[in-house]
Amino acid sequence: MKEKEGAVKKFLLEIPEEIWNKWKDKVPRSISLNKALIELLKKEGEEKEK
Repeated sequence: MKEKEGAVKKFLLEIPEEIWNKWKDKVPRSISLNKALIELLKKEGEEKEK
């Protein structure tokens, strides 16, 4: 699925290392962490709309 082109929000995250490591270790190596985070944010946004 191709993402819509448009504005991009860039920011620096401050996440406790233990939490970050647990999350990143669950992301398959075939998916970039950036893409996995985008998918997580999309899922959260869709759940909030319900």
